[in-house]
Amino acid sequence: MRRLTSPDRMKLINEKNILKIVHENPGIYRKLIAEKTNLSSQTVTNLVTELVERRVLLEYAPSLGIKGRNPVSLSVNYSGFYMITADINIGRVAVYVNALDETVIASEERPVGQKTDVLDVLKEMIGRVLERAGTVRTILACAISVTGVVNEDKGIVVEAGKLNWYNLDLAGELSYLGVPVLVRNDANMFAYYEKSQFPADLNFMIAKIDVGIGSAFVLGGRVLESTNNVAGELGHVTAMAQGAERPCVCGKTNCLTKFISLEALEADYGKPYGELVEEVRRKEPKAVALIEDVCAYLAPILANVIILLDLDRIILCGCTVEYFESIIYPCLDRKIRKLLSYWVSFKRLEIRTNVKITAISSRFLLDYYFSTESDIRL
Repeated sequence: MRRLTSPDRMKLINEKNILKIVHENPGIYRKLIAEKTNLSSQTVTNLVTELVERRVLLEYAPSLGIKGRNPVSLSVNYSGFYMITADINIGRVAVYVNALDETVIASEERPVGQKTDVLDVLKEMIGRVLERAGTVRTILACAISVTGVVNEDKGIVVEAGKLNWYNLDLAGELSYLGVPVLVRNDANMFAYYEKSQFPADLNFMIAKIDVGIGSAFVLGGRVLESTNNVAGELGHVTAMAQGAERPCVCGKTNCLTKFISLEALEADYGKPYGELVEEVRRKEPKAVALIEDVCAYLAPILANVIILLDLDRIILCGCTVEYFESIIYPCLDRKIRKLLSYWVSFKRLEIRTNVKITAISSRFLLDYYFSTESDIRL
C-alpha cells in the first residue's frame, strides 16, 4: 500500500469531515459545508466534485419555491456501499451482505446447536452469501454482533460459553476477507443504533432480556467502554431473591441471569419457553405471575442504575421483552418509578421490537467510520 503523504492525509481528513457534515445534514449545499468546516469554498468545491464523481455523494436540485438558481443539495449515497453483517446468537447465526441504506443483497440464516462448530459454520455462510451477492460489490467491512464478552479493540470473543468460544480471535480468523472485521457485543452494537436514532439523548441504557441478559450504556453521548471489556454484564448483577441460593457459572450465587434468562424461566415454569409464551397469551395466572416476577427482579437493579448514572431512558429489547411486552412494560415502569428518588428526572422506559440487524450494523459502521481513524474509505 502506498504510504500517505501529509497532503494526502489532510485531503482524507477534509473529505471525511465533509461527508460527516452531509451525513448529519442531508440536503446541505456547498456554501453551508464551507461555513461548517471552515474550509475555503474552492477546497469544498474540489472535494465535493470528486466525491460526486466517485458516487460517494449524490446531487439533487430541491424545489425551494424561490426565484433564481437554487443551490444544489447533497446527500450520501448509502445505497452504493456494502458490508457483511453477522448476527451470532445462542442457537442461531445469520449472515447478510447489505448496503449502508440497510438494503439486503444476499442473506442466510441457520440454527446451531451446542455441538456445532459455530466458527466453521460462520465462515461457510459468509462464503455462500458473498458468492450470491456477486463480485461487483465492494465490501467496506465486516461487522459482527456476538452474544458474549468481547474485547472490541482486538476483535476477540473473550467468553461466549454456550457457543464454546473462549478467547477466540474472531477478527483474526476472518482476516482472509481482506476488510476490517469489527466484533462487538450485541447490546453494545444496539447502543450505536439507538444513539444514531436519538442523537440529542446523551445518557441511556440498553437492557437485553433474552437467552442471556446483557446491557450497554451511552453516557455523555458516547458508548461506554471499560478497561477489561466487561462493562454491561447485567446478567451477573446480584438479584434480590428469597429462597434457596442459585449458583452461577461465574462463581457467584443469585446472579440475575439465574432468575430471568430464558433457561431460568423454563426451569421455574417447568415447561418449554414456547409453552410459557402461549400460556401468557391465554392469561394463565401462573404464567403471568412468572413474568411479573421478572419485573420484580429487574426493577430495583434498574432503579439503582438510573439514580447512579442519571439516565434519561432505559430501552428494553430481546425475546422475553418482545413476547411479554404487554405485561413487562406497565409492570416494570410502575415498579421502577416507585423506587426512584423524587429529584430523579428519568424520562421514560421504552421497548424496541423487530429492529433489523442490518439497520443496527449499518448505523454502527457509519458511527465507527466517522468517529475513528479507520482504514475504511467510502
